[in-house]
Amino acid sequence: MLVSNAVSRQPSRFAVIANDRPQPSLLGLFSQLPLETFERGATICREGDPATHVFKIVSGILRVVKVLGDGSRVITGFFYPGEIFGISASEYYLGDAEAVCEVKLRRLGRNRFRQAVDGSEALRPQFVDWLCREMASAQARTVLLARKNAEERVCDLLLALTRRAGNEAEPAHVIEIPMSRVDMADYLGLTIETVSRTMTSLINRGVIRAIARYRFAICQPALLRSLAEGIDAYDDRGRAPLDRRVGRSH
Repeated sequence: MLVSNAVSRQPSRFAVIANDRPQPSLLGLFSQLPLETFERGATICREGDPATHVFKIVSGILRVVKVLGDGSRVITGFFYPGEIFGISASEYYLGDAEAVCEVKLRRLGRNRFRQAVDGSEALRPQFVDWLCREMASAQARTVLLARKNAEERVCDLLLALTRRAGNEAEPAHVIEIPMSRVDMADYLGLTIETVSRTMTSLINRGVIRAIARYRFAICQPALLRSLAEGIDAYDDRGRAPLDRRVGRSH
């Protein structure tokens, strides 16, 4: 036992080499694969097609669309740069994947992806972590559609975009919204008119400000967070939201 402990404390030449070696990552599986470009509106894969590939988004945004029996359209999710799309328990794609804007991506055969994950002690926990985050995202979307009103849904989406453009600790104060009002409506379970009216209201109340066609400044981030959470909030200068101040004046 003593010998064993003494040996374990000795610096290992092999351990140093192993530590210096870059650890594999899920995204790294795609690094040497060809880059493909899809124009705005192009379809990458269709619902019901055999799920033969997994995709890594390099730039642009994908939307996943399901067409219901009555012909109406539902967007079940958006995928952003650095994210992986196409992993599911089904052997078939669960929706049409379409380019919201110009999209660049890399694709890896699904079987190769599975073999790489199954054969790597480093990749397996990363894959589990990815699954947990996907489950958390699905649960959050269920709450959004079931419990939040129109303003809360729109603000929740804007808040998510600030976190993607920055990070959880320091959300961005300028965001791009490349998806159309139709896309926003189909994702949030609202009508186009409701989304447009809500965005106009947020602009008029000084919560956000349009600075370009797809670009918006977040003028009152604390108020945006409160509105997304349905909290009876005050603006960033300590005043009640504009619609409530006006409501009390009548």
